[in-house]
Amino acid sequence: MADAQQQQAGPCDGVDAPIESTAAAAAVLFREHNRMLVGYLTTRLRSEQEAKEVAQEAYVRLLELQDPGTPSLLRAYLFKTATNLAIDRLRHRRVEHRSEEQAELFEDLSATRGELNDPAKLLLAREQADRLLGYLQELPIKCQHVINLHRLEGLPQPEVAVRLGISQRMVRRYGGGHL
Repeated sequence: MADAQQQQAGPCDGVDAPIESTAAAAAVLFREHNRMLVGYLTTRLRSEQEAKEVAQEAYVRLLELQDPGTPSLLRAYLFKTATNLAIDRLRHRRVEHRSEEQAELFEDLSATRGELNDPAKLLLAREQADRLLGYLQELPIKCQHVINLHRLEGLPQPEVAVRLGISQRMVRRYGGGHL
């Protein structure tokens, strides 16, 4: 009799009721929790489109599980996976934004002498140089050395590698990949 009652209950009704397949579990989770998951991710990512993409990727990872486990564990796994994916996106966004900002600073520092005769442009160049120095001081010491030698002193990558006793690949890595 207890077996018959357990079979009639929905897959997410019993915490310890095993799910026969991961696909069935994912379908149940999608029906019951997708709106909440997308809302949660939208709050974190500030983009409904990205939230939907991250949720979809989390469901894909859920479907890749070999042993589906219980519904409560699957729900926790889904939300934890989605949270980790959202954090990865936010980190990637931050790195891209910082790289673009740093690239603009390097471009702006290559002003011609005629442009530096203008006091407003001179002040702007000084402010940008100060910001750049602030960014440089936040970097690890090896990165500072690579950027100083390559970007500021104009040494080619092979010479920077020889001077610092590191490979050219590490010169590119320490230089932020833009060298």
